[in-house]
Amino acid sequence: MYKVLTFLTLSLLVLIHFMAPPIVALDTDGLVGVWLLDEGKGEAVKDSSGNGLDGKIAQGKPKWVKGKFDGAMEFGGSDMVTVDDDDALDLSEFTIAAWINIPKVSGAWQIIASKENRNPTGRNYGLFGHINTGVIHYSFTTNSGWKSFDAKTVATDGDWHHVAGTYDGSDFKFYLDGGIDAEVSPGTKPDTHDNFLFIGGCDIGNYWMTGVIDEVVLYDRALSEQEINELIEDGMVVTLDVQPGGKLVTTWSGIKARSTRNN
Repeated sequence: MYKVLTFLTLSLLVLIHFMAPPIVALDTDGLVGVWLLDEGKGEAVKDSSGNGLDGKIAQGKPKWVKGKFDGAMEFGGSDMVTVDDDDALDLSEFTIAAWINIPKVSGAWQIIASKENRNPTGRNYGLFGHINTGVIHYSFTTNSGWKSFDAKTVATDGDWHHVAGTYDGSDFKFYLDGGIDAEVSPGTKPDTHDNFLFIGGCDIGNYWMTGVIDEVVLYDRALSEQEINELIEDGMVVTLDVQPGGKLVTTWSGIKARSTRNN
């Protein structure tokens, strides 16, 4: 009987091992902030990176809605989320990424996320839906001069798209749904400043989103194309368990399972 019980126990453990959801180690070297927009209520917008860069609804009444992964935030054209300035947000190299669902060109620059300044005019990094064409606009300033570029493919079509801008100090790339849609080489250092990171709205330039944003992610380095596609495939869900070597253990079971992905 003992041998039978031992065999059954071992068999059960093996079965659980193969049935359990995978644990994926994402390289979090350079991770600055993760705003999942999963709160579902209230005014707070939590930073899930563990770096304490929490945001808040600073204007309007954006709606908590279903997103690409779990929850998201729908902006109505006069709403705004801000994250207070922090040295960690001032970047010379970066990746800024998010899921978006923008139904149409609205007659305003559709801000997704941007680190903006009023006086002097400055932008450390930013992604926008173009005011006229519906492609994604990605840009920064250097010595208050604009380095402004447009992607090629329309992304304001009412479908979910993953957008990401990466800058390694030389090449400025824009990824749409995991592929490079545009690339330039400004080769200069972006301006930094002491103002907010804006999500979904910005009262400085009257940039207003009319659409849904999910999973805003910020790194202080340029992610590779492979890493961008990992974000797309699995989402950026994190536990509090940071492993040695800059690996953040990510498990989808009970946190943000793939079954909650909304296509």
